[in-house]
Amino acid sequence: MAMESTAQGAGMSPLELLQQAERVTGVREASALLSEAILCERKVDAHLNELLSKRTTVEIGVANLKDSLGLLGLMQQHAETIAQQTKQASTLADEVSRRVRELDASQVRVSESMRRLESIAEAERCVEELKDAMATSEYDRAAERIQDFTQLYFAVGGGGDGGSRKGGSILAEDAAGASHALRDSAAVVRETARSLREIVLEKFERAARERDHEQVKRFAAILGPIGLVESGLAAFTKYLVGLVSSRATADYDELLSEISVPRGASSEGRVDFHKCLTNLFRDVAEAVEANRDLIAEAYGADGFVGVLAALHGECEQRATQILRKHIEFRQLARLAEDAGAGDNNGAGAGGEGGSASRVKDFERTVDEVVMLCVRCEEYNSLLVDVLDQARASGSSAAESKIASLPSSPLNCCVRELNAYYTSLEDAYMARTIAMAVEMDECVEGSMTSSLVEDAFFLLQKCSRRGMATGNVQCVCSVLSNVNNHLCNAYLAALRHDNSVYDCLAGTPEDLQLDLSALDNTSPQCKAAQALNNFDVSAEYIKKLKQDLDAHTFEVFRLAENRNRVQSCLSDMIRTSQEFEKIAASTADHVALRLMPRLKPSVDVVQALSFDLSDAGYASREAEDPWLSDFLSKLEDALGWVQPLLTAQNYEHLVHSVLGQVAKRLEALLLQKRFNQLGGLVLEKDVRNIVACTSALTQRTVRDKFARLSQMATLLNLETPAEVLDYWGDDAMMWRLTPFEVKRVLKLRTEFDLAAVDALPL
Repeated sequence: MAMESTAQGAGMSPLELLQQAERVTGVREASALLSEAILCERKVDAHLNELLSKRTTVEIGVANLKDSLGLLGLMQQHAETIAQQTKQASTLADEVSRRVRELDASQVRVSESMRRLESIAEAERCVEELKDAMATSEYDRAAERIQDFTQLYFAVGGGGDGGSRKGGSILAEDAAGASHALRDSAAVVRETARSLREIVLEKFERAARERDHEQVKRFAAILGPIGLVESGLAAFTKYLVGLVSSRATADYDELLSEISVPRGASSEGRVDFHKCLTNLFRDVAEAVEANRDLIAEAYGADGFVGVLAALHGECEQRATQILRKHIEFRQLARLAEDAGAGDNNGAGAGGEGGSASRVKDFERTVDEVVMLCVRCEEYNSLLVDVLDQARASGSSAAESKIASLPSSPLNCCVRELNAYYTSLEDAYMARTIAMAVEMDECVEGSMTSSLVEDAFFLLQKCSRRGMATGNVQCVCSVLSNVNNHLCNAYLAALRHDNSVYDCLAGTPEDLQLDLSALDNTSPQCKAAQALNNFDVSAEYIKKLKQDLDAHTFEVFRLAENRNRVQSCLSDMIRTSQEFEKIAASTADHVALRLMPRLKPSVDVVQALSFDLSDAGYASREAEDPWLSDFLSKLEDALGWVQPLLTAQNYEHLVHSVLGQVAKRLEALLLQKRFNQLGGLVLEKDVRNIVACTSALTQRTVRDKFARLSQMATLLNLETPAEVLDYWGDDAMMWRLTPFEVKRVLKLRTEFDLAAVDALPL
């Protein structure tokens, strides 16, 4: 217990020791508690000694604090003085700021008063200048002074209503307020403006009657500023419409007088619908361009659109009248109906209807229809461009005007005219192609007959004429008709029975030809030109497409329209390919007819042996038994026709002949037996025939003899297994199948058949 008490008493404070002493019951506890008390006493003594050691420092600090108290009091007094002074300065600053604000407000009022006085003085000067301008008949300057006075009037303002009507017009009866500083001057200006209105309107009407355009423009520019916006716009619009109408009436009356002359070739030629329509459109375009800035400045963008709409309304009525009269006078409906009936009966160019004079008259009508369509398209483009510019300038009415153009009466009439043109153009192509077929002849020194040049000249002219209309539907119809005529009437005229071309097969000796006497009347020249017609036509179709492709980008701005036209042009490529196929098949027929003349020199191979001894090999090396004779006959058979055929036709003929020769040689060689020496001879013959026939053509002939070359390679192998070194090699494209390879290897007398069959090909 004593030990526990000692442990508990360790570190106790004096107060705790006293409390513990009251609970002591034994000597041990008292002894332990005494020891703890002694220890605590020592600690207290040490603490007191430490405090006593700091006495000097504390006393010095207290002395310093006593010295600082006086300084702090002095600082407090200074701070109170500064605070008082700051409060006084703040009060003074507030007073100064208040007075500055009052001065600023006074200055603003003074400035406004000065500006108002200056405006009043300027307004008075405007009134004086207005009077001077009226006295000297300077109405333009008078209108400017009225505008200037109006701006100054509302800038001055004043009591009553006057100050609240900023941006209005003083020309109204109630414009001047009772307390307005310029009330009296405004009354003078208003009265002067009334006089100016009367004078300007009178002079405008007089100038309009006298067709004095410069004076009309002068007074039209004045009407807006003097408050006559609506009436001025209406008067100027009426004047412009009257100008267009009077000129159109005169031209139309002249047109009617020409129409009234009894019909005849000379009278019909004098009736110029195109001139009448062009003058009308030109008058409208000039009226718009010459007065655009004036109208936009005086009456705004919407005012300009209103004038344009009025001019277009008059122009549309007159143009529709001209087009209807043209359709009636030229009897386009009957012509289109007769043309359709003639085409259906197959007599579009026959008899009287196909005479040269009638075709020329028909073409003049077609040209006239096209020119009318072109002028209408140009006029529509002008309208759209001008309205687009007006819309960009802020006109709200331009968009609706653009949207209404496609359904306007004029464009409906133009669509009808385009339909007539499409029918007439189709009939014209049918008639002229039929005439070209009738007049077809062999031309001296030409590769083709006259039909090819004539037909493509006509088709190109018709295609370009269709492009000129600028109407995508019309262009697509014309191009479709061009392609149809190429595929039908034109192709039918070029076709002949294959027997016509038989005269091209053979040597001059076989055919008993005198090459120096060949002319355009000989069957050989006619047959060659007939064959060339297909090849040249295919090239001309491609050139025609390229030419029209270029025109497409010039005529159509929208990609959608260009794509539609190019889709129609793509049909021409297929037509060109069809002509190329016919030319190729005809050349194949000539080559087939030529083979019986070449076959005897090729069939010599059938009697030759390729299982050679050394002596036989030496004999074959010294003297060629068949190849020289074959090459000589081949050159004789093909050389004389080369000047008569186009390069493409001649190339195809040569390759077709060589292909058939190669097939014949292959069939003969597969019936032979070979040893290695025979294989060497065959390889040499194949190389020689490739080298010699290459001189006959610009294209390579190796592909024609590729199978023979591979047969020669196989027949020169040392063992059957050696073929595996070549088989599957990417550097060599095999034309022979695995079965054919084994069949050729079995022709070697030295090779074991079982070993050949066992090859893993």
